[in-house]
Amino acid sequence: IPFSLSGCPLNAQAIKKGKISEELMTIKLKASGGIESDEEIRHLDEEIKELNESNLKIEADMMKLQTQITSMESNLKTIEEENKLIEQNNESLLKELAGLSQALISSLADIQLPQMGPISEQNFEAYVNTLTDMYSNLERDYSPECKALLESIKQAVKGIHV
Repeated sequence: IPFSLSGCPLNAQAIKKGKISEELMTIKLKASGGIESDEEIRHLDEEIKELNESNLKIEADMMKLQTQITSMESNLKTIEEENKLIEQNNESLLKELAGLSQALISSLADIQLPQMGPISEQNFEAYVNTLTDMYSNLERDYSPECKALLESIKQAVKGIHV
């Protein structure tokens, strides 16, 4: 007959003690593992907190940047509108200048400056420069013909309204 200790009360206690000590070891290992996990969790919580703070700072910087971009876009739009108005004003001034040039050419068509042909669109700038030079040097002793010519030009130009 095989001999078995399973029915013996002392043996049953020893087996129970062995199981209990195994369970205690497992609980101790889990508990010590839990402590490490708690430290890891605290460490991860700290990292999460730092990341959240960093994200908040980056979001604030992005908001500032977005505000600056919006402001720059608004300024650019204002500048573009001002430039458009300036261009329109320049176009009007150029048209007015062209009209005045034509009026001057018409008024002075019959008057010929010394050493120059009659005024035309081709020699307009040189003609005006010569006239400007003559008017800026009125103290110069011009010949009677030149003085009469300057007086004729003054009379011709008087009819042009600026």
